[in-house]
Amino acid sequence: MKKFSLLIAVTVILTVNLIAQIDYGFDFTKAGSAGLQFLKIGIGARESAMGEAFTSLSEGVNSVFWNVAGIGFLSGPAATFSHSNWLVESKHDACALAFPVKAYMIGISAISFRIQDFEETTVTAPEGTGNMISAGDYLIALAVARRFTNKLTIGLQVKYAQEVLDNYHYSNVLFDIGTIYRTGFRDLKLAFALQHFGSDKVLADQQFRMPLLFRVGASDNIFKTNSQRLTVSAELLHPTDANEYICIGFEYEFLKILALRGGYRTNDSEHYLTTGFGLKLPNIGRFGAAADYAYVSYGDIFGATHRFTLGVSI
Repeated sequence: MKKFSLLIAVTVILTVNLIAQIDYGFDFTKAGSAGLQFLKIGIGARESAMGEAFTSLSEGVNSVFWNVAGIGFLSGPAATFSHSNWLVESKHDACALAFPVKAYMIGISAISFRIQDFEETTVTAPEGTGNMISAGDYLIALAVARRFTNKLTIGLQVKYAQEVLDNYHYSNVLFDIGTIYRTGFRDLKLAFALQHFGSDKVLADQQFRMPLLFRVGASDNIFKTNSQRLTVSAELLHPTDANEYICIGFEYEFLKILALRGGYRTNDSEHYLTTGFGLKLPNIGRFGAAADYAYVSYGDIFGATHRFTLGVSI
Protein backbone atom coordinates (compact mmCIF):
# COMPACT_ATOMS: atom_id res chain seq x y z
CA MET A 1 0.00 0.00 0.00
CA LYS A 2 2.88 2.38 0.73
CA LYS A 3 4.15 1.82 -2.81
CA PHE A 4 0.73 2.62 -4.29
CA SER A 5 0.44 5.78 -2.16
CA LEU A 6 3.90 6.86 -3.31
CA LEU A 7 2.92 6.20 -6.93
CA ILE A 8 -0.15 8.42 -6.58
CA ALA A 9 1.85 11.23 -4.97
CA VAL A 10 4.57 11.15 -7.63
CA THR A 11 2.02 11.06 -10.47
CA VAL A 12 0.10 14.04 -9.07
CA ILE A 13 3.28 16.09 -8.56
CA LEU A 14 4.55 15.37 -12.08
CA THR A 15 1.18 16.17 -13.63
CA VAL A 16 0.83 19.47 -11.77
CA ASN A 17 4.36 20.47 -12.83
CA LEU A 18 3.57 19.55 -16.44
CA ILE A 19 0.45 21.70 -16.47
CA ALA A 20 2.22 24.59 -14.76
CA GLN A 21 4.88 24.58 -17.48
CA ILE A 22 2.44 24.76 -20.39
CA ASP A 23 3.16 27.82 -22.51
CA TYR A 24 -0.15 29.22 -23.69
CA GLY A 25 1.57 31.73 -25.96
CA PHE A 26 -0.11 34.77 -24.45
CA ASP A 27 -0.71 36.44 -21.10
CA PHE A 28 -4.39 37.36 -21.34
CA THR A 29 -7.43 35.10 -20.93
CA LYS A 30 -7.13 31.55 -22.27
CA ALA A 31 -10.78 31.34 -23.33
CA GLY A 32 -11.28 30.08 -26.87
CA SER A 33 -7.76 28.67 -27.18
CA ALA A 34 -8.76 24.99 -27.37
CA GLY A 35 -10.83 22.92 -29.77
CA LEU A 36 -13.23 19.99 -29.26
CA GLN A 37 -15.25 22.01 -26.78
CA PHE A 38 -17.97 19.36 -26.68
CA LEU A 39 -15.66 17.30 -24.45
CA LYS A 40 -16.30 19.83 -21.66
CA ILE A 41 -20.04 19.16 -21.56
CA GLY A 42 -20.86 17.22 -18.41
CA ILE A 43 -22.29 13.76 -19.11
CA GLY A 44 -24.71 12.17 -16.68
CA ALA A 45 -27.62 13.63 -14.75
CA ARG A 46 -26.30 12.63 -11.34
CA GLU A 47 -22.89 14.16 -11.97
CA SER A 48 -24.34 17.36 -13.45
CA ALA A 49 -26.84 17.80 -10.62
CA MET A 50 -23.96 17.72 -8.11
CA GLY A 51 -22.20 20.61 -9.84
CA GLU A 52 -19.82 18.19 -11.60
CA ALA A 53 -17.90 17.63 -8.35
CA PHE A 54 -17.65 13.95 -9.14
CA THR A 55 -14.04 12.87 -9.66
CA SER A 56 -13.82 11.09 -6.30
CA LEU A 57 -17.38 9.68 -6.46
CA SER A 58 -16.99 8.03 -9.86
CA GLU A 59 -17.54 4.36 -9.16
CA GLY A 60 -19.94 3.39 -11.94
CA VAL A 61 -19.93 2.90 -15.69
CA ASN A 62 -20.35 6.66 -16.25
CA SER A 63 -16.88 7.07 -14.73
CA VAL A 64 -15.38 6.85 -18.22
CA PHE A 65 -16.57 10.45 -18.72
CA TRP A 66 -15.19 11.79 -15.41
CA ASN A 67 -12.51 9.60 -13.88
CA VAL A 68 -11.76 6.40 -15.76
CA ALA A 69 -10.45 4.71 -12.61
CA GLY A 70 -14.00 4.50 -11.28
CA ILE A 71 -15.04 1.55 -13.43
CA GLY A 72 -12.51 -0.51 -11.51
CA PHE A 73 -14.91 -0.60 -8.54
CA LEU A 74 -17.67 -2.25 -10.58
CA SER A 75 -18.43 -5.85 -9.65
CA GLY A 76 -20.17 -6.82 -12.90
CA PRO A 77 -21.37 -5.62 -16.31
CA ALA A 78 -23.14 -2.26 -16.47
CA ALA A 79 -24.41 0.15 -19.11
CA THR A 80 -25.70 3.70 -19.19
CA PHE A 81 -27.30 6.15 -21.63
CA SER A 82 -27.46 9.93 -21.19
CA HIS A 83 -29.35 12.58 -23.16
CA SER A 84 -29.31 16.37 -22.91
CA ASN A 85 -31.20 19.07 -24.76
CA TRP A 86 -28.20 21.34 -25.06
CA LEU A 87 -27.97 25.07 -25.76
CA VAL A 88 -29.49 26.61 -28.92
CA GLU A 89 -31.58 23.49 -29.67
CA SER A 90 -28.54 21.23 -30.02
CA LYS A 91 -28.54 17.59 -28.91
CA HIS A 92 -25.97 15.80 -26.78
CA ASP A 93 -26.05 12.01 -26.28
CA ALA A 94 -23.66 9.54 -24.72
CA CYS A 95 -23.58 5.85 -23.86
CA ALA A 96 -21.14 3.57 -22.07
CA LEU A 97 -20.70 -0.12 -21.39
CA ALA A 98 -18.37 -1.79 -18.89
CA PHE A 99 -17.62 -5.48 -18.30
CA PRO A 100 -14.95 -7.50 -16.47
CA VAL A 101 -12.12 -9.35 -18.20
CA LYS A 102 -10.10 -11.35 -15.67
CA ALA A 103 -8.65 -8.84 -13.18
CA TYR A 104 -9.52 -5.80 -15.32
CA MET A 105 -12.67 -3.85 -16.06
CA ILE A 106 -13.08 -2.78 -19.70
CA GLY A 107 -15.15 0.21 -20.75
CA ILE A 108 -16.47 1.22 -24.18
CA SER A 109 -18.17 4.58 -24.70
CA ALA A 110 -19.41 6.96 -27.38
CA ILE A 111 -20.52 10.61 -27.54
CA SER A 112 -22.54 12.46 -30.18
CA PHE A 113 -23.08 16.22 -30.27
CA ARG A 114 -25.23 17.68 -33.05
CA ILE A 115 -26.56 21.11 -33.91
CA GLN A 116 -29.44 21.96 -36.21
CA ASP A 117 -28.53 22.55 -39.84
CA PHE A 118 -28.52 26.24 -40.72
CA GLU A 119 -28.43 28.24 -43.92
CA GLU A 120 -25.15 29.66 -45.11
CA THR A 121 -24.82 33.45 -45.28
CA THR A 122 -22.10 35.51 -46.96
CA VAL A 123 -21.24 39.17 -47.38
CA THR A 124 -22.91 39.21 -50.79
CA ALA A 125 -25.86 37.07 -49.63
CA PRO A 126 -26.65 38.13 -46.05
CA GLU A 127 -30.16 36.65 -46.30
CA GLY A 128 -28.80 33.22 -47.16
CA THR A 129 -27.35 31.35 -50.10
CA GLY A 130 -29.70 28.38 -49.95
CA ASN A 131 -26.83 26.09 -48.96
CA MET A 132 -27.45 24.30 -45.65
CA ILE A 133 -24.52 23.91 -43.23
CA SER A 134 -24.16 20.91 -40.93
CA ALA A 135 -21.81 20.45 -37.99
CA GLY A 136 -21.23 17.98 -35.19
CA ASP A 137 -18.79 16.19 -32.91
CA TYR A 138 -18.30 12.48 -32.28
CA LEU A 139 -16.18 10.33 -29.99
CA ILE A 140 -15.52 6.67 -29.32
CA ALA A 141 -13.31 5.44 -26.47
CA LEU A 142 -11.79 2.34 -24.94
CA ALA A 143 -10.95 2.26 -21.25
CA VAL A 144 -9.30 -0.19 -18.88
CA ALA A 145 -9.10 -0.02 -15.09
CA ARG A 146 -7.87 -2.30 -12.36
CA ARG A 147 -8.64 -2.48 -8.69
CA PHE A 148 -5.23 -3.10 -7.15
CA THR A 149 -6.54 -3.26 -3.57
CA ASN A 150 -9.90 -2.68 -1.89
CA LYS A 151 -8.86 0.98 -1.63
CA LEU A 152 -7.05 1.85 -4.86
CA THR A 153 -8.00 1.81 -8.54
CA ILE A 154 -6.10 3.18 -11.53
CA GLY A 155 -7.48 3.55 -15.04
CA LEU A 156 -6.39 4.53 -18.54
CA GLN A 157 -8.45 5.50 -21.57
CA VAL A 158 -7.77 6.17 -25.26
CA LYS A 159 -10.30 8.22 -27.25
CA TYR A 160 -10.82 9.02 -30.91
CA ALA A 161 -12.63 12.33 -31.45
CA GLN A 162 -13.80 13.97 -34.67
CA GLU A 163 -15.28 17.38 -35.38
CA VAL A 164 -17.14 18.25 -38.60
CA LEU A 165 -17.73 21.86 -39.67
CA ASP A 166 -19.37 21.78 -43.10
CA ASN A 167 -16.55 20.96 -45.54
CA TYR A 168 -13.91 21.08 -42.81
CA HIS A 169 -13.18 18.26 -40.43
CA TYR A 170 -10.39 17.03 -38.20
CA SER A 171 -9.83 14.20 -35.74
CA ASN A 172 -7.44 13.41 -32.93
CA VAL A 173 -6.46 10.66 -30.50
CA LEU A 174 -6.70 11.66 -26.84
CA PHE A 175 -5.80 10.02 -23.54
CA ASP A 176 -7.16 10.00 -19.98
CA ILE A 177 -5.62 8.74 -16.76
CA GLY A 178 -7.15 8.68 -13.31
CA THR A 179 -7.05 7.14 -9.86
CA ILE A 180 -9.32 6.87 -6.82
CA TYR A 181 -8.06 6.14 -3.31
CA ARG A 182 -10.26 5.19 -0.37
CA THR A 183 -8.31 6.50 2.59
CA GLY A 184 -9.89 4.29 5.24
CA PHE A 185 -10.66 7.37 7.38
CA ARG A 186 -14.46 7.58 7.64
CA ASP A 187 -15.67 7.33 4.02
CA LEU A 188 -13.15 9.86 2.74
CA LYS A 189 -12.02 9.32 -0.85
CA LEU A 190 -9.34 11.20 -2.79
CA ALA A 191 -8.98 11.23 -6.56
CA PHE A 192 -7.33 12.89 -9.50
CA ALA A 193 -7.88 12.68 -13.25
CA LEU A 194 -6.09 14.05 -16.30
CA GLN A 195 -8.41 14.23 -19.30
CA HIS A 196 -8.22 14.99 -23.03
CA PHE A 197 -4.43 14.89 -23.37
CA GLY A 198 -3.48 15.04 -27.05
CA SER A 199 -1.46 16.81 -29.70
CA ASP A 200 -2.32 20.21 -31.19
CA LYS A 201 -4.37 20.29 -34.39
CA VAL A 202 -4.85 22.64 -37.34
CA LEU A 203 -8.19 23.62 -38.91
CA ALA A 204 -8.48 26.24 -41.67
CA ASP A 205 -4.84 27.28 -41.08
CA GLN A 206 -5.53 27.88 -37.37
CA GLN A 207 -3.62 25.86 -34.77
CA PHE A 208 -5.25 25.10 -31.45
CA ARG A 209 -4.79 22.93 -28.39
CA MET A 210 -6.89 20.17 -26.93
CA PRO A 211 -9.11 21.02 -23.89
CA LEU A 212 -6.72 19.44 -21.38
CA LEU A 213 -8.34 19.22 -17.95
CA PHE A 214 -6.82 18.30 -14.59
CA ARG A 215 -9.16 17.37 -11.71
CA VAL A 216 -8.38 16.86 -8.00
CA GLY A 217 -11.30 15.91 -5.78
CA ALA A 218 -12.35 14.62 -2.37
CA SER A 219 -15.63 13.37 -0.93
CA ASP A 220 -17.01 12.01 2.33
CA ASN A 221 -20.29 10.95 3.91
CA ILE A 222 -21.39 13.47 6.53
CA PHE A 223 -23.65 10.82 7.99
CA LYS A 224 -24.72 7.35 6.91
CA THR A 225 -27.36 5.03 8.38
CA ASN A 226 -29.35 2.07 7.08
CA SER A 227 -32.01 4.43 5.71
CA GLN A 228 -30.23 7.74 5.02
CA ARG A 229 -26.98 9.09 3.65
CA LEU A 230 -25.61 12.59 3.05
CA THR A 231 -22.53 12.86 0.83
CA VAL A 232 -20.54 16.03 0.16
CA SER A 233 -17.86 16.37 -2.51
CA ALA A 234 -15.55 19.10 -3.74
CA GLU A 235 -12.88 19.38 -6.38
CA LEU A 236 -10.50 21.78 -8.05
CA LEU A 237 -10.36 21.91 -11.84
CA HIS A 238 -7.52 23.33 -13.91
CA PRO A 239 -8.42 23.66 -17.61
CA THR A 240 -5.95 24.87 -20.23
CA ASP A 241 -8.45 27.23 -21.85
CA ALA A 242 -10.23 28.82 -18.87
CA ASN A 243 -9.69 29.97 -15.31
CA GLU A 244 -9.43 27.45 -12.50
CA TYR A 245 -12.65 26.84 -10.59
CA ILE A 246 -14.01 24.77 -7.73
CA CYS A 247 -17.05 22.48 -7.84
CA ILE A 248 -19.09 21.65 -4.76
CA GLY A 249 -21.90 19.10 -4.62
CA PHE A 250 -24.07 17.14 -2.23
CA GLU A 251 -26.35 14.12 -2.41
CA TYR A 252 -28.99 13.06 0.12
CA GLU A 253 -30.23 9.49 -0.25
CA PHE A 254 -33.34 8.09 1.46
CA LEU A 255 -34.03 4.36 1.81
CA LYS A 256 -31.52 3.69 -0.98
CA ILE A 257 -34.31 4.55 -3.43
CA LEU A 258 -34.61 8.34 -3.73
CA ALA A 259 -31.66 10.74 -4.01
CA LEU A 260 -31.82 14.56 -3.95
CA ARG A 261 -28.84 16.48 -5.31
CA GLY A 262 -27.44 19.97 -5.65
CA GLY A 263 -24.24 21.69 -6.68
CA TYR A 264 -22.41 24.90 -7.44
CA ARG A 265 -19.36 26.02 -9.43
CA THR A 266 -17.26 28.95 -8.23
CA ASN A 267 -15.44 31.46 -10.44
CA ASP A 268 -17.72 30.59 -13.35
CA SER A 269 -20.14 33.26 -14.55
CA GLU A 270 -21.79 30.92 -17.05
CA HIS A 271 -22.99 28.31 -14.55
CA TYR A 272 -25.45 28.74 -11.72
CA LEU A 273 -26.91 26.39 -9.12
CA THR A 274 -27.62 22.85 -10.27
CA THR A 275 -30.27 20.50 -8.88
CA GLY A 276 -31.66 17.07 -9.62
CA PHE A 277 -32.86 13.76 -8.28
CA GLY A 278 -32.43 10.06 -8.86
CA LEU A 279 -34.56 6.93 -8.46
CA LYS A 280 -33.32 3.40 -8.00
CA LEU A 281 -35.83 1.13 -9.70
CA PRO A 282 -36.84 -2.30 -8.30
CA ASN A 283 -34.56 -5.14 -9.38
CA ILE A 284 -35.81 -7.57 -11.99
CA GLY A 285 -33.99 -10.81 -11.30
CA ARG A 286 -30.27 -10.01 -11.43
CA PHE A 287 -30.83 -6.72 -13.23
CA GLY A 288 -30.80 -3.42 -11.42
CA ALA A 289 -31.74 -0.04 -12.91
CA ALA A 290 -31.62 3.63 -11.98
CA ALA A 291 -32.96 6.83 -13.54
CA ASP A 292 -31.56 10.32 -12.92
CA TYR A 293 -32.53 13.88 -13.86
CA ALA A 294 -30.61 17.17 -13.61
CA TYR A 295 -31.58 20.80 -14.08
CA VAL A 296 -28.63 23.02 -14.99
CA SER A 297 -29.18 26.77 -15.35
CA TYR A 298 -27.14 29.04 -17.63
CA GLY A 299 -28.86 32.30 -16.69
CA ASP A 300 -31.33 34.47 -18.59
CA ILE A 301 -29.45 34.44 -21.89
CA PHE A 302 -29.02 30.71 -22.50
CA GLY A 303 -31.72 29.41 -20.18
CA ALA A 304 -31.47 25.92 -18.71
CA THR A 305 -30.60 22.43 -19.87
CA HIS A 306 -32.36 19.24 -18.83
CA ARG A 307 -30.30 16.07 -18.59
CA PHE A 308 -31.51 12.49 -18.29
CA THR A 309 -29.62 9.29 -17.57
CA LEU A 310 -30.75 5.67 -17.45
CA GLY A 311 -28.40 2.99 -16.15
CA VAL A 312 -28.61 -0.80 -15.83
CA SER A 313 -26.32 -3.26 -14.08
CA ILE A 314 -25.99 -6.94 -13.28
